[in-house]
Amino acid sequence: MVTELKDLIIQQLKQVFGGIKVYDEPIRQGLKVPAFLVLIVNDSQERKLWNLSEWQFLVNVTYFPEDERNVYTETDKVSQTFKENFRYIANQYHVNRLEAEKHDGTLVITFSVKKIVREIEVGTKMQKLHYGGATSD
Repeated sequence: MVTELKDLIIQQLKQVFGGIKVYDEPIRQGLKVPAFLVLIVNDSQERKLWNLSEWQFLVNVTYFPEDERNVYTETDKVSQTFKENFRYIANQYHVNRLEAEKHDGTLVITFSVKKIVREIEVGTKMQKLHYGGATSD
């Protein structure tokens, strides 16, 4: 589920922001800007009633701006565009508590995503069928 969510976020970033480079692992050298880095920094599961579970993910998207002279202007535009286009991820996941913070010349966007999942029991529930006193395997 984590990989699926990360892939959907990356696809949506590319659709909204054009052919911008998107990384899914931290880059030590050779970062090409502008670029995004997508990390799922925390995930949890809470069991509910009737075989339901709520899965929650904490997502961190870092934007590395292209123009070092106009970092605030560029990151403000990216923040606004992100907020307008990321209310949902692929119409499957609701985006909650979205925050955008400028930090060391980057824009760090964090948000949580929740999904309700129905657990399906695997296995045979009935081993034998009973017909009028006779047993059939």
